[in-house]
Amino acid sequence: MSIGEGQRRESFIQAPPLSEDALLAIIAVGFVMLHILTAVSLLSSSGTMTAAPSLEQMLGHYD
Repeated sequence: MSIGEGQRRESFIQAPPLSEDALLAIIAVGFVMLHILTAVSLLSSSGTMTAAPSLEQMLGHYD
């Protein structure tokens, strides 16, 4: 195998090149999905935390 043959590799899947609009749409969808997954993970973890005690409960110790 010569050097020229090693550099010329063909991929198994021949996909047509994507337009700029298609690439931007793919990036935008990925960005939205990332934010949705982040929000779901943060909101679900904050729901399991216990709430802060009420003001009456905190001041009850000082009476």
